[in-house]
Amino acid sequence: MRILLVNPAFTRDLGDGLERYMLGAGMRFPWSLLKRQDERPRYAMFPLFMAYAAALLERERFDVRVIDAVPLNVREAELIWRVRESQPDVVLLEPNAAIIDDTLRLLVKLREVTPAKFVLAGTHATATVRDLLANHEIVDLVVQGEYEPVVLQLMKCLRDQRPVADLPGVACRDHQGGLIINPRAAAIDPLDELPFPARHLFPAYFDTDMSVYRDGFCQHSPSYHMHTSRGCPFQCNFCDRIQVLFASNKQRYFSPRRVVDEMEAVKKAGAKEIYFDDDNFTTSKAHVLALCDEMVRRKVGIPWSAMCDAIALTPEVLTRMSQAGCIGIKFGLDSADAQVLHAIKKPLKLVNLEKVVAKARALGIKTHMSVVLGLTGESKETLQRTFDYSCKIDIDSVQFSLATPLPGTSLFSMLQEQGGLTAKNWSEFDGANTTVIRYENISREYLEAFMAASHTEWLRVKVKDPKWLLRQFRFLARTATSQGLPGIWQRFLRATQLLRGDAKEVRVAGELKTMRF
Repeated sequence: MRILLVNPAFTRDLGDGLERYMLGAGMRFPWSLLKRQDERPRYAMFPLFMAYAAALLERERFDVRVIDAVPLNVREAELIWRVRESQPDVVLLEPNAAIIDDTLRLLVKLREVTPAKFVLAGTHATATVRDLLANHEIVDLVVQGEYEPVVLQLMKCLRDQRPVADLPGVACRDHQGGLIINPRAAAIDPLDELPFPARHLFPAYFDTDMSVYRDGFCQHSPSYHMHTSRGCPFQCNFCDRIQVLFASNKQRYFSPRRVVDEMEAVKKAGAKEIYFDDDNFTTSKAHVLALCDEMVRRKVGIPWSAMCDAIALTPEVLTRMSQAGCIGIKFGLDSADAQVLHAIKKPLKLVNLEKVVAKARALGIKTHMSVVLGLTGESKETLQRTFDYSCKIDIDSVQFSLATPLPGTSLFSMLQEQGGLTAKNWSEFDGANTTVIRYENISREYLEAFMAASHTEWLRVKVKDPKWLLRQFRFLARTATSQGLPGIWQRFLRATQLLRGDAKEVRVAGELKTMRF
């Protein structure tokens, strides 16, 4: 029995050879970036959940193939041809909100070339399971929640021609077309039950070059994504990973020994840096210290970065992380306004964030901060306050995004009850480009223009700081050791692109306009 895991590459044509490409499987929220149509993406997320599922299936001797079309820039016509060539029995996809309509349209076309069953999984499929099965006959099955073990059990049933109607975590139709939506399966615990992700199958059965997975924050290439945990104890109102996929704020951990075993494996496979893409790497001091102790004891010898927080992380823990090889941390500010932070249920204290940033700077650790514009309780004043704070604090890079209320989250439910959603279709749920929230004192045009200008205006502030510039040159020196002059050149081109301000162009009422704030 052959299972094909597919992450399609959907794009939005902007004309003149430019397009926005949509990031699909593995993303925490819908996101897009600009590129030329004939280019491969400068950023591509490794779909870890798919890779764990592939490993479980392969361990049980299923024939598994993968097509991750995003990093390879595989266009739709070629993708359809590859699916037909693969002759799968089952096709599994993990679409997010922004690409669900594209996915359903694609499945109709795929039905013309394959009789395979189409299975959807992931956060959006979980939150909208009833609609998917009731209104889209092209979808055969939906796997809800944390899906890897459920996918394995489902494939065993399909292979052995056993009924799936009572399988926990699976949703389907009965013989009369009625909906069967079973309770979720139990969470994976302990996480060590999962095998290493099947990276050897990625990005595709016809191309297994893992270097196509890129994150501009990482200083060495290729960088490999890993997990040391799943979940987060905090309950930010926009986080669908916690509220939907896991439906719990309990955090679960891989054992330190297991994590370092995998670090050694990816190092042997060619990784030059590891990025721990946890929901929150640093909430448990005991976990971080035990993990760092194991890295040091076994002399793993590979630099790493992590998705952290500035809530629980302390300068002392950061020091130990540095001693164990940490060279970069990401964390969320989201907002610099205390009332907005309270409204989204994020217990962040700016004074602690500032201590963490100062310590990282002293240790030579690169810092990246994410900012979400348009959160609950936002106003023009709070937007400006957050932007000004982002310029003032001495971070190395920043990501601005638009608040995107995803189905299943408390933010989505609140806005739906209040009539605060403006979207006419799911494709508008793009946190890099469009807002779908109706605000009392902020127009859609103002917020999208603020977003479009934010990265450029931030960088123009930072390049006037000699100390910031010197630090960036030091980080670039690290990059040069593994990526050489081509890696330096790509980063230079990206910086000059932002400084020119072309990101300020936005579409308003279908027209391209340049707006400033």
